[in-house]
Amino acid sequence: MTNMAGNDERRAWRLSGMGLVLCVSLLASTPAATRAGELQVEVKGLRNNDGLVRLALYDRPELFPISGKAFIISDVPIPYQGLSLLFSDLPPGEYALALFHDEDGDNVFDKGFLGLPLEGFGFSNDATVFFSAPSFSAAAVTVGEELTAITVHVRYWSQDSSKERREDGGP
Repeated sequence: MTNMAGNDERRAWRLSGMGLVLCVSLLASTPAATRAGELQVEVKGLRNNDGLVRLALYDRPELFPISGKAFIISDVPIPYQGLSLLFSDLPPGEYALALFHDEDGDNVFDKGFLGLPLEGFGFSNDATVFFSAPSFSAAAVTVGEELTAITVHVRYWSQDSSKERREDGGP
């Protein structure tokens, strides 16, 4: 009987030791938790405070800048002093931002003759626009574990002579 009890104790000790090794190896193979990043976006050059600004943050190049396919979409009323928005809890990576000034508040990016924009628009990195939206890589911003701050200047291709654009982002 004592011999059997000794075997059981040794087996229990070996099993608990194997459990400890398994637990340690699982912990060692688990990647360290990554901290979430933040992207602070300051919008400048709004010509008035009519309507709202729609900001669309993309994390996938193949979806940029397809309407409704963004990682995060935010509609923001325009305050008198300019516009600043914080995207938080972002996994570190590459992002591209597209925005438009929806002056009439109809949730549509209005275009005129030949598809030219009637409302203001902008992209991260102030990426250049020729005959179409810029590429994801041209607008890409790297977000790490710290705060990343960018400024986007709104561009208008249609003129509204009754309203002037302010450089501080306000109306």
